[in-house]
Amino acid sequence: MTKPLLKIAGLEGGYGDIKILNGINIEVPEKSVVTIVGPNGAGKSTIMKAIYGIARVTAGTITINRDGKEIDVLATKPYHLSKIGIGYVPQIENIFSAMTIDENLDVGFIPESGKPLGELKEDMYARYPDLVSRKKDRAGQLSGGQRQMLALARALMSSPKLLLLDEPSAGLAPALVDQLFDELVRINQSGVTILMVEQNARRALEISSYGYVLDMGKNRHEGAGKSLAVDPEIVGIYFGKRTTK
Repeated sequence: MTKPLLKIAGLEGGYGDIKILNGINIEVPEKSVVTIVGPNGAGKSTIMKAIYGIARVTAGTITINRDGKEIDVLATKPYHLSKIGIGYVPQIENIFSAMTIDENLDVGFIPESGKPLGELKEDMYARYPDLVSRKKDRAGQLSGGQRQMLALARALMSSPKLLLLDEPSAGLAPALVDQLFDELVRINQSGVTILMVEQNARRALEISSYGYVLDMGKNRHEGAGKSLAVDPEIVGIYFGKRTTK
């Protein structure tokens, strides 16, 4: 049986004395798109922050499979996670506003990526042509959609095996949301595995290989993404008037 690229088992934790996660279990197969959804306070974003050492973990394990070897993510310093193949786009502060677009891409580069810096930057500008004419502009001057392009490009500069996305569509206009999800499909088709937390639950699940529905810091439902997106029980409870943020 093929081991998952990322495995989260029995994860508990939160912030200070506040417990948010109550035994979360998630598996992310290689080259898949896996989405985590659920109502407010379910612990979705806390999982991402736990991986990066921002949230406190009190129990459980997180491992990534690299060339058949399991690496303990929780024992890896956050600034070394890119070296073991993990890229991250947080919901807020996902670019360096005072730096230029070009400098943001420089920051995302690591020698372990296997490609020269110049070649990777050419790849990113070819992928996101809207950034080319503004490469010397400060990133803080970009529109919301352009900022998200830059955030994705900066994360891809490390040639990640696994890309973590925390609410990637937050704050985007409806037309840009469609463009974003189309781009996520292209990124996945290029061989990058994606694990995302997303407020636009139906749209995210429609492009997902698998999905997890959390509530109160626990696993409540899971299954094929497209099936969860149209499941009457799940839609009625979780995707109705309640938000999934």
